Amino acid sequence: MKTKYFLTIVAASIALTAVAQQSEHDNYIGVNFGGGLNSALYKPANGTQGLGFGFDAGLHYGRFFNKTVGLGVGAQFSWANAYATYNWNEVTTGLTHPSNPNTPYNLTTGFNNFVERQNIGYLSIPVEVLFRKKLNDRAAFIGGVGLALDLPLYGKYLAKGGSYSTTGVFPAIGNYAIENMPEHGFSTYTTTQDAKWNNRAKVGGSVIADLGFRVAMNDHWGMYFGLYAGYGFTNLLGGAKTEEMIMINATDPSKIDYRGTFDSNETGKANLIRAGVKIAIDFGWGDNKSKVESKKSKAEAERLAREMAVSDSIAAAETQAKADSIAAAEAENARIAAIKAEQERVARERAAAENARIAAEQAAQEAEAARIATEKARIAALKNQGESVTVHFDIAGADMHFREGEQAVVDEICHVMAADPSMKIVITGHTDNTGDAEQNLNYFGMKRAESLRDYMVKNGVPAGQIRCESKGQTEPVADNATREGRALNRRANIRFE
Repeated sequence: MKTKYFLTIVAASIALTAVAQQSEHDNYIGVNFGGGLNSALYKPANGTQGLGFGFDAGLHYGRFFNKTVGLGVGAQFSWANAYATYNWNEVTTGLTHPSNPNTPYNLTTGFNNFVERQNIGYLSIPVEVLFRKKLNDRAAFIGGVGLALDLPLYGKYLAKGGSYSTTGVFPAIGNYAIENMPEHGFSTYTTTQDAKWNNRAKVGGSVIADLGFRVAMNDHWGMYFGLYAGYGFTNLLGGAKTEEMIMINATDPSKIDYRGTFDSNETGKANLIRAGVKIAIDFGWGDNKSKVESKKSKAEAERLAREMAVSDSIAAAETQAKADSIAAAEAENARIAAIKAEQERVARERAAAENARIAAEQAAQEAEAARIATEKARIAALKNQGESVTVHFDIAGADMHFREGEQAVVDEICHVMAADPSMKIVITGHTDNTGDAEQNLNYFGMKRAESLRDYMVKNGVPAGQIRCESKGQTEPVADNATREGRALNRRANIRFE
């Protein structure tokens, strides 16, 4: 079991890897926080073990000797939890009851899904060899391996579920079991008991490792995010005990000493194990303050050198110009000629672009003229064929109800008429035979014609190009005896004059 966990999780952590933030920082100090698996590995003689979760928090300091390798130390408090579940009977023999000391008996303690949690608090002092790989000016991968000294500070058992009961057996009167007799010290107990860890754990050691990356927030402060793991290679308990987990007082069975898993003969070996995620905040600095000033001075010297180089170059250019005035004049003439040539080239390109633009505009105008001609031809065809355009209406009133294709034709006529004031149309409104014939002629038919006229005026056709009239119910195109026929008769026609 230990080998399996050791190969799976290599040990946990001081959070020292929140290391130096930029390459010039040799030292750092900070605080770290971690959480995840934080437990103890052991094997109870009569139960099953479960791992628990916990946390770590502490301080750390690190120093890098070069860009890659460093050393870190720290101190942190760790809180671990482990669980054990029991379903078995524990027998205590040779007891005598205070009310009848001449009659010995045996006492059986029965555990029924009895769940015990072990709380462990300890101080960890880690020492790590650190490794760093810089990614850029703000980020670096950080790793560390080392050892940690583990100093247990606190231990406690707490019953979290199930129960245990006591049953007396008197061999002197046969194997007759006497159960649930509180007046004689026999009873069933709930799991509200807790007990301190009487057997103080021994000082131990762990192998630790962590890996993550650090991001600089500014020139000194940075944050670290990573994973950590650790395994205690020493026995946390220091050996097995002889006492039973529930100890019964030999002279007064009502007095019970709850010892817990680590303080009894249930197990004699436990190893710390931890693994999880870690966050740290650190402050980094160089070996001395002069490094920053030195860097600034170096930058200033480089700037002055660049300025001097520019000045020397200008002076050399001026000397050469004075010494070679004729050549300079010829070069100037060549430069002017090159400029003129460039200007002429640009002018030619601009003229070509302008010609292309004009040609494109002409082509667009011709396309528009062709489109308008096509529309006019369409209207002319409608006129020549004596064809009229029909728009249909709902049952009551003058609300238009375009059927498929009707609106597109009306919009096309609007577009052409708006561009040609000479075009005239007559809109004739029709009704079905529902209602009063005179009202259909004078009101509903006319309202439908006017409704279509208003739509066309809204779409750009001058009102003077449209004349409205009504035929009422006098010119049906379908049978008014059917619903479909009446729907076809509720219409407005456009006729060209």
